[in-house]
Amino acid sequence: MMRIFLIEDEALAMEELLFIMKPYAEQHTIVCYENGEDALEGALQAAPDIIISDIKMPGLSGLETLQRLTLINPQLQAIMLSGYNEFEYARAAIKLGAKEYILKPVVEKELYEVLDRLIASVITEEHKMQMAKDWSLTRMMRGMSPHQDARNDDTLSGNWLVCVILLRNWNSEHTWANSQLTASRFSEWLYTVVDHNTKCLDMDVHMRIVMLPVPKSEKESKLRLKVNQIHDYVCTYESVVHTVYHIKKEQDVLDASYRMCLRLLDDQVRLEVSTFMPIHQAPQLAAVWDSVRLIELHLRESEYAKLNMELRRMLESLQRAGIHLKQLSVFLSDFFYALKYNLNLSKNDLESFSMDSIYEFIKTCDTYSMLQEWLLGKLSGMIVGQPTEMSHPKQIIPILLDYVQQHYSEMIHLQDFAVKYHLSVGYLSKLFKAETGSNFSEYIVEIRMRKAQELLDGGYKKVAEISQMVGYEDPKFFSQTFKRWSGVTPAEYKKR
Repeated sequence: MMRIFLIEDEALAMEELLFIMKPYAEQHTIVCYENGEDALEGALQAAPDIIISDIKMPGLSGLETLQRLTLINPQLQAIMLSGYNEFEYARAAIKLGAKEYILKPVVEKELYEVLDRLIASVITEEHKMQMAKDWSLTRMMRGMSPHQDARNDDTLSGNWLVCVILLRNWNSEHTWANSQLTASRFSEWLYTVVDHNTKCLDMDVHMRIVMLPVPKSEKESKLRLKVNQIHDYVCTYESVVHTVYHIKKEQDVLDASYRMCLRLLDDQVRLEVSTFMPIHQAPQLAAVWDSVRLIELHLRESEYAKLNMELRRMLESLQRAGIHLKQLSVFLSDFFYALKYNLNLSKNDLESFSMDSIYEFIKTCDTYSMLQEWLLGKLSGMIVGQPTEMSHPKQIIPILLDYVQQHYSEMIHLQDFAVKYHLSVGYLSKLFKAETGSNFSEYIVEIRMRKAQELLDGGYKKVAEISQMVGYEDPKFFSQTFKRWSGVTPAEYKKR
């Protein structure tokens, strides 16, 4: 929204100008003044972004008014109006910073074209200035501006509340760019609902910073309510959000408050759960270690299905315990160490399961399902048993293709073959893609859909029967898959 001053001493000319400006009145604030003195007084209360002024007026002329208004707002954009078609007026106006010089009587189309151009220019300049301020604040947060810290910045004088909002996780694929809560929408809400002096900027694709000025008499309990209000608002747009805050005193440097917020996040972030305040608790994990002993047993006996089921139970117990990610990474590090020690596995493999490496991986997860898939791949390589007689992994692919051809109506998991032939799921998946040109799941869909076509061509009419025969329990899901694959539903294919 722009603040536009109309400065015109003739009543009829002002009335005509106001009529022409009607299309802009809804989105912008238009203020009228009949002389330069009143316009200057109004600018001291709220400076204009754009002025449209007559050049020749009693008292302060339009040029003198422009000159003084530019001292109040150096970025001021100006359109000067005059009935005198003289070069000297235009030259003087441009020299003082006027962007345009329009002759009276004003033509609507001409004024609209000029005004739209100036509004766009103001928006561009404001955006550049905001980016520069955000960049400066970001450097302060990271401690990269030692000679320009918050104590030397007039805009950050006094006490400030620094609030850090983390979207899902540090390395999640879901970022603020994917969110419906854009920076502009969030900022507008903060300015109108929380505090018009709020500062908001994105530190990276996952972390957004909100800064509020804190009056010296303000109690922390009241500030916490404000942060809780911000947290609840973000949660209306996002399923998992983590929010922490720290109060920066006037004598403190900004990066110290930011580092404190990061430490609070480290002790707070949990998978699949939004968090606002840290929950200090000792995790109860006795039942979880019972699952670890069963997982060890299933690894020894090469029971992949039971292993997968017990792993799910273990993760569900961890989720109920409500432990944060650092606690989770410590547990999993101990978990791997215990398995490797009890199964007499290679000591060299221990290094790949350090707490730090596990923590870095967990920071990419959004859900426990993603963590389970990763753990299952790691555990599959620990299955105890005799090595396969296969001389080369590529010999597995023809066997796998033949199995799918024969058992397409059954549940088929790539993990079962990975365990059987002592390969990781990731490696077998890449090998299958390299040999066939398709992902394993895509290949199964291809086989099932071709079999479904054969059945339709052969006279089968009931979609539910065909769905069961090609391995789909849900006829509706089968129909949707068939349409995605062929472009038509099974019923439409039958008609054709």
